[in-house]
Amino acid sequence: MSPKFVEREIIRKLRTRLREYFPSLQSLIDQEIITKYDWIFFGIIQLNLAKCFLITPEKAIRKSKHQLSQILKFYQNEVRACNAALKSKTFINENKLTIENIEKQLMLHETHLHYWKNRKESSELYFHYEIFLFMYYKWMNSFEFDKENTIKLILDLMKFSNYYSYKYFTLERLDSDRVSLLSDMKINGSLLFHTADDKCIIDISSIKDQIDINKFEDEISAHL
Repeated sequence: MSPKFVEREIIRKLRTRLREYFPSLQSLIDQEIITKYDWIFFGIIQLNLAKCFLITPEKAIRKSKHQLSQILKFYQNEVRACNAALKSKTFINENKLTIENIEKQLMLHETHLHYWKNRKESSELYFHYEIFLFMYYKWMNSFEFDKENTIKLILDLMKFSNYYSYKYFTLERLDSDRVSLLSDMKINGSLLFHTADDKCIIDISSIKDQIDINKFEDEISAHL
């Protein structure tokens, strides 16, 4: 079977379980409480989590290291850009910016950079599924879905994907990880779409002609 077929089958099983756990989901979609862009974003999260759980341990480590370097480089560049902007009155005036807003952005990027530097220096390995788990939990919280079923759905996804570490995960462990991710992880919408080495964390190349990218990014940022 092709990788895409396997992914589609996993997502099909996951969507079935999703509707079993959350019967109010369709009503929220029908009432447009969950918008078109919310649903597209959620689909992207699900697919990326499946991709993360399908790969081998060796490939997971390589991808995790690459993603961590990509994130650090992004925030280093953002901090550098803010500092450069603050030194140029011409740039500020021509772009109708304010020193206050630039300083606010600088503080945000420095905080995020500090978090990711600590992750890189930590003895605890970073895995690239974490950023998608963070987005998943944020999305589910946005619509106040039941916490236990939210976590059970991730266990189901790991099982559907034959994730190599599935046997080490429990509801309790995932709940603990969830608390840590939601309280500590730092990301923003711009990071997810930033392209490095022709790749970005969220790949929207297949749907970019069907959406307003700026609006989509705004809606994603609202969840984060």
